[in-house]
Amino acid sequence: MKQTCAAVFGYNSYSKEVIKNIKDNYDNIGIFVLSDEELVLAHHDGLMAEKFDLSDDWKSIEERFDVEALVVFCTLKDDAQNVFLIISLRSIFDKLSIVALAQNNESMLKVKSAGANKVMPILQIAASVIGDILVKPIVTSVLHDVLYEDSDLSIMEMIVSSSSALCGTHLYDTHFKRDFDVVLLAIVDHEMGATFSFASHGHNHHIDTGDVLVAIGYKEKLEHLKRYAQGEIS
Repeated sequence: MKQTCAAVFGYNSYSKEVIKNIKDNYDNIGIFVLSDEELVLAHHDGLMAEKFDLSDDWKSIEERFDVEALVVFCTLKDDAQNVFLIISLRSIFDKLSIVALAQNNESMLKVKSAGANKVMPILQIAASVIGDILVKPIVTSVLHDVLYEDSDLSIMEMIVSSSSALCGTHLYDTHFKRDFDVVLLAIVDHEMGATFSFASHGHNHHIDTGDVLVAIGYKEKLEHLKRYAQGEIS
């Protein structure tokens, strides 16, 4: 069944990006917060929100949404709370689609084990990549499915090693679509403190050791490019 409604748990800088980029994809979006502070912030931004408790029995979710058509975004800043939230939701809704925020690789494993269907690492530009570098509706739709729903496509980060053939070249020296069958979204400049250089902006970035490539494609294609970027193959 197509997912037509969404519930976002948490209200912070990251969840704001998620809300901004999913608002046109769902007919019904609910925002749920833990604190009065978050509630005030959401209302100040002109959004309706309601408080929830981690020990909730989730009857309000069943009353408000068609659970079979619902996708949940767990974007609480505290990893432990996020994990508890996922476990609580999964215990009631075994087929619920859950997308979770992860602070790092360790928390990625925790939220996945707790029952999240998809995990969004904070470093992985995720929601902001849609608003910042892509404007074509069909591309936005594809990325929405990659980030938030079931898809064979993935977004992956890969660090460029000093032994990679990419090191010392310029961005346009490599035809990523032709040679690797992936689409390069952005490159994170290691020397400039994680500054993004978006592939769609036309800047022919000089690739250095430690730079991070962000690409979209099928997992096996991405893994091949990752090995190339790390100098494992040439």
